Amino acid sequence: MPTTVRLAAVQMRWSAADYRSGEAFAARVLDLSRAAVAGAGGPALVAFPELVGLPLLATAAGASDALDHGLVRALAGWAVRSPRRWVGAAWRHRVGPLAGVYAALAPAAFELQRDAFAAAARATGATVVAGSALLPTVAFEAARGVHVVDPAPQNVALVFAPNGALVGRAAKAYLTSGLERRVALRPGRVADLPVLHTPVGRVGVAVCLDAWFHHVLERFDGLGAQIVVQPSANDAPWRRPWPPDPRRTEEDAWLELGLRSGLQGRASLRYGVNPMLVGDLPPLAPRGRSVIVARVAADANDGVPGWGPGLLALAPDDDREAIVAVDVAHPDS
Repeated sequence: MPTTVRLAAVQMRWSAADYRSGEAFAARVLDLSRAAVAGAGGPALVAFPELVGLPLLATAAGASDALDHGLVRALAGWAVRSPRRWVGAAWRHRVGPLAGVYAALAPAAFELQRDAFAAAARATGATVVAGSALLPTVAFEAARGVHVVDPAPQNVALVFAPNGALVGRAAKAYLTSGLERRVALRPGRVADLPVLHTPVGRVGVAVCLDAWFHHVLERFDGLGAQIVVQPSANDAPWRRPWPPDPRRTEEDAWLELGLRSGLQGRASLRYGVNPMLVGDLPPLAPRGRSVIVARVAADANDGVPGWGPGLLALAPDDDREAIVAVDVAHPDS
């Protein structure tokens, strides 16, 4: 058994250019994945941020040229030009107009995301958490090919094994009160969140807000997960007062009360990986500093200076691209 593993959080700065074509997106994912595993001496886990696959809906629609003006405009323009496709999808699946747009574009968007991240996993030999995208449930069946099996869109993360196989999906259970409530998403169920056996250990994925809920972490801990990955896209200024407690900043809350805090005192959970999305792609302008965290002994005093024990690595900025990576003891060691 390997004695060390590489844990890497990709703090991707997204832009419209990343989604001009499936080939452009795949090349971008591959470059970032290779940077994340460079120099690794053992199995690696590479985690991308929440919503990294969302603009692929515009790519699939052939509307990526309009992404400079925002995702909403790009998809609305496609809907105006292609009324039969989205109305037909809405009628076929018995859903509303917005869900009809998702259903019409989802198979192609899913394939673009799957192919890009599967190729990156194979090329690097890493377990890859492919951030998340807003998609209905899409599946392959021999007689029907890739198709929508459940039209209700969710914020779902995909996980790929080192050979490129898609081995897990985790749908976000706790939706934010802003964008996610407005775009017709259906929440996932905590009871459906999987624990996946991988070369780096047993992994659970909690998309963004899910990892703030300790009963999500309790589920993973009870099922024997050793690593929790929290793909995030924090669409708020990083230095603003934190709304629940304005005495803290957004940064204070994430680094003091977030995933690091949730890991402490657990039985099986040992490490946490929190990749953050940054950059401007209207209507979103996410900000944040990606981190790698650990469960530590009560009297530990190591960590990133100024933030204390259990914070193993931290991105230097909240708005620039970065690879945050550490080599740590294998969870089974």
